[in-house]
Amino acid sequence: MAHLKAIFLAAGVAALTGGCMSTGTSSSQNAAAGGTDSSFLNIFKYGGLTKPESMKEEDEDIECPSVQILDGTAALRAESGAGVRHQFSVVQTARECRAEGNNIVIKMGVEGRALLGPSGSPGTFTVPVRFVAKRGETVVASKLQRQSVTIPAGETQQSFITIEEGMTIPKAGAAELELFVGLDASGGATEKPVRKKR
Repeated sequence: MAHLKAIFLAAGVAALTGGCMSTGTSSSQNAAAGGTDSSFLNIFKYGGLTKPESMKEEDEDIECPSVQILDGTAALRAESGAGVRHQFSVVQTARECRAEGNNIVIKMGVEGRALLGPSGSPGTFTVPVRFVAKRGETVVASKLQRQSVTIPAGETQQSFITIEEGMTIPKAGAAELELFVGLDASGGATEKPVRKKR
């Protein structure tokens, strides 16, 4: 885990055939509690809030490991001298694997929440979400997405969904495959204040 945590940190500085899908909530004490949200699952699997009527179920014949949240990356907090400005947290995850020739294509998704702190103000925030595939001690894929989320005036929180579609890795060694997500503190989280109407 220490090796993988180093990958999370270094990445920001130096720079899921027939599917098996599942979801989970974050087990970290820092992550917001939440049950399985069908709207998140539908957006993750079908690209919309409802399942298309013409869509057929795929055969579940590919082993797809569950998504783990790396210790210390389930929440990301921004503070100032006066206190907490805002916090991002992972609420639940999903993954799906399918075979393409000699490769496995992995899709992972994260539903999270942005929450204003006592010293925060409404605005548009950029949440750095890291997706990692690891085989044994080797990181075979690592991708960072910067998700935009807006907390409007008069609100204190907002949900966001981030999906990584394009991780392709060889089938060889699939039994050792592990999947991870987390909020990458080195990924450049930013915020833009909401401009007040005159």
